[in-house]
Amino acid sequence: MSAAAVADISHPAWRGSAIGVYRFWRDLGYGIGALGLGLVAQFTGHIEGAFWFVATSMALSATVLMLFGEETHPGLHSAGTVV
Repeated sequence: MSAAAVADISHPAWRGSAIGVYRFWRDLGYGIGALGLGLVAQFTGHIEGAFWFVATSMALSATVLMLFGEETHPGLHSAGTVV
C-alpha cells in the first residue's frame, strides 16, 4: 500500500490526517523492523534467521490482509478481476 492508495480511499476532509497516520506507522515499522532483524540475527547466530523472520512476517501480513481486507475499487469484485 502506498500513500497514494491511502489518499484514494480516504475522505477529502481527513485525507491529510490519514496520510499522516499511514506515514507514522510505516516509518515506525522501518525502525522496529530493523531492530527485529538485528535481534533475530543475533539470537539465531545466522543472517538467514533474519530472512526467515521477514518471510514469515510477510506471509502472516498477507494472510491477515487476504482474510480481513476489503476491496475499495468499485469496478472490482472479490476475485480481483475487472467486471
